[in-house]
Amino acid sequence: MVRLFSIPLVECCSAWRLVITLLACAGLTACQQSSAPQASRAGAEPPPPAAMPAPAPVAVPPPPPKPAAIGQGSSAKPTAGESAASIPQFDWPPPRASAEQSIPDKWLRTGPTTNLADVADKFDKALRLAHYEQRSYYSVPRGFALATQLEQIKADGTPMSGADRWKIGTPSVGNLSLLTFIKALAYAPAGYYRAIVFVVTDAPWVQSATAPSEAQIQGWAGGGAHSLPASIGALPYGEGYHAQALIYEFQKDSSGPARTLLPGTVSAETHLDKGGIWEPLSIL
Repeated sequence: MVRLFSIPLVECCSAWRLVITLLACAGLTACQQSSAPQASRAGAEPPPPAAMPAPAPVAVPPPPPKPAAIGQGSSAKPTAGESAASIPQFDWPPPRASAEQSIPDKWLRTGPTTNLADVADKFDKALRLAHYEQRSYYSVPRGFALATQLEQIKADGTPMSGADRWKIGTPSVGNLSLLTFIKALAYAPAGYYRAIVFVVTDAPWVQSATAPSEAQIQGWAGGGAHSLPASIGALPYGEGYHAQALIYEFQKDSSGPARTLLPGTVSAETHLDKGGIWEPLSIL
């Protein structure tokens, strides 16, 4: 024991100083190692962000095409129920007539490119040759109607001779309604009268099952056009088109208003023949 504590104090202090120095170096080394990654991470530039995928292009639908106006261009074709704004409409389907007659198709076609204006021109020429100076055009689905002036006839369909044929004291059907004609005929001489309407279309139709109502009659002939508008005339007279003649016949007694004859006194073909229309249509 005495020998153990006999070590000199100077040597003991030096040893402890060495131990402390070694421990301090070890701690410093450990701190440097632990801080090195942090410094490395702090000093390093961050990796670039991942590239975002480019957005897919959005398809923008084209604007809807503007609807073509009826009669715009030679290919325009009105649909059922449509009509040109410049011409009045005829009642559809037409009111019940006294008689009706189909016009042979071969009489109306002028060639492979016949259009409605060609058909209207043929009717117009035939009516002029038959001395019908007043007539009026109306629109029907995909076609037209052509009405003649009112005329006085005999019971067999033959027109009255000379000025008596037109001596009724009323304007043409195209200027007044049919109801106005019937009322005006109350002051006309007793006898028979008729008006003819040609209907040209490819739309399916049958005439009304009943006689014209007062509302139909009032609006039927309220001022038609003097000529066929180009928007209708340019339509091709193609497959399915046909022309029908409707005869509206009236009888006036010595007193009272005229009345519509249903059926008429003679056939529609007889009316057209006696009126001088049938033959010109067949040869023009």
